[in-house]
Amino acid sequence: MVNFLAAAILGLVLRLIYLVEIPFVQFRPFLHAHSHVALLGWLFIAVVVAIWDDGGGGRLDVLFRQLLFGLQLAVVMMLFAFPLQGYGPISIAASMVHMLLAFAILYRLWQKASDWPAKGSRGLVRWAITFFCLSNLGVMAIPIIISAGLQANEIYYWSVQFFLHFQFNGWFWFAAMTLGARWAERRGVRLDIDGLTMGLWVVSATLTFALAIAWSEPRPMVFATVALAVALQVWAALRTLRLLRRSKAYSHTGVPRSVQVFIGVAFVSMALKVLVQALVAVPQVAVMALTIRHFVMGFIHLNTLGTMTMLVFAYALVQGWLDHSRVPTKIGSGLLVIGIVLSELMLFLQGSFFWSGWGMIPGHYLHLVIASGFIPIGILFLLYATLSPQPPRDASHMVGGQLP
Repeated sequence: MVNFLAAAILGLVLRLIYLVEIPFVQFRPFLHAHSHVALLGWLFIAVVVAIWDDGGGGRLDVLFRQLLFGLQLAVVMMLFAFPLQGYGPISIAASMVHMLLAFAILYRLWQKASDWPAKGSRGLVRWAITFFCLSNLGVMAIPIIISAGLQANEIYYWSVQFFLHFQFNGWFWFAAMTLGARWAERRGVRLDIDGLTMGLWVVSATLTFALAIAWSEPRPMVFATVALAVALQVWAALRTLRLLRRSKAYSHTGVPRSVQVFIGVAFVSMALKVLVQALVAVPQVAVMALTIRHFVMGFIHLNTLGTMTMLVFAYALVQGWLDHSRVPTKIGSGLLVIGIVLSELMLFLQGSFFWSGWGMIPGHYLHLVIASGFIPIGILFLLYATLSPQPPRDASHMVGGQLP
């Protein structure tokens, strides 16, 4: 959560520089620091710990704690190195150290899942791990591309998009489904995701990378690939929804309202992700989505904040890591949700104005700064709720490790 706070503050600074001049702040190096701390320091560590915990059944042994400590050191190095040198020796070395330690942790997670249902959480988490490893091929290519002086070439853009695409559409997407599947399985519900549905998710996640290619190579074959990928993704989503209805795995019985809100925002974000990618099958919409920065940033934060962050905090609440009955938790949760929802609405609304040729919404960047400011304030309240002494409470306040 401290990593999340650091990333949120950096994001707020990046939006402030559109309003006031901040000495010594260069946009791109600070953007690299923000993105690396958010993805690798907050979401990667939080998601791995949540999956490993497995409803309270996974203990953090000595080796796992050492690996997490190494990851955190690498994140701190990136936090300070990127603003100072951008992609330099220290920041690149820290990124590589994080990658190697992440592989070690994910190898242990792969082993841990050996006794999980093959047609449920085991298959999902192993595909998530596979996509994480695949995404890092894009990161490995960046130093080679820079050393060859090709950072102004489209291949540099493709390598960055390769990493981001398989992080969002592979690693995070399948990790989110893993959390839900394990919750259902711990309650005695077997999802039994058939091979066709799983295959549709995997193939569509792979083929939608063609959208990143379409920005620089808008050829008919590329858009045909995007259209096919989107059709497969929608088919997979419909089959998965039917499966959830049959299993009734989304029941909110006995779940606190704050958890229901987090889960609701996450489900809406996941649905919007599928809808947005369905729309970009149209070439005109695809070009618009890739060339208007507000749409790009909105889509990225839809995945990182709207889906994964909401799921992680929902898990923290149901596991008792955050006490949902405490006032600081309620205030922090509310501010976090308000900040995320408002900033997403503003990004997509302004992007739509640009697309329609209506120009800038008056006061847009000020409003965006105000909305984004709710996020770090909310995180501060949640951190206070976790670190301050908790009053005695009876067992009825606990949710019993249930993840809707």
